[in-house]
Amino acid sequence: GEDKVVDILTALHHGKVEVKTDYGSNYTGNLYIEFEKEDRDGNWVPSGIATTEADVWAFAFDDGVIFVETETLKELSREYFRSGHVGQRDGNDRSAGSRGIKMPVHALVDRLRNFR
Repeated sequence: GEDKVVDILTALHHGKVEVKTDYGSNYTGNLYIEFEKEDRDGNWVPSGIATTEADVWAFAFDDGVIFVETETLKELSREYFRSGHVGQRDGNDRSAGSRGIKMPVHALVDRLRNFR
């Protein structure tokens, strides 16, 4: 366990952490993990989990944070993608449209509890 904490703290120290705050997850129970976004020409281009250079992702909630190694999140995201758990968010004045994985928070926690 201590080695995992050291890895996360090292990633934090070196700035290789992707921090996400998904306020909708408080209501839906799902995380939204973006993998594509719409560019200015209306084309879908890889983004988010598909292009990240972070070693660790952090999901911030009102009362805490879940840290997960990027590779673990990618593995779980692929499973949810293959099973059709995909959503789309429309763009607005402040952000582009995006496509992402809808992953229950409990699924991520369950995976972390059963790490190998």
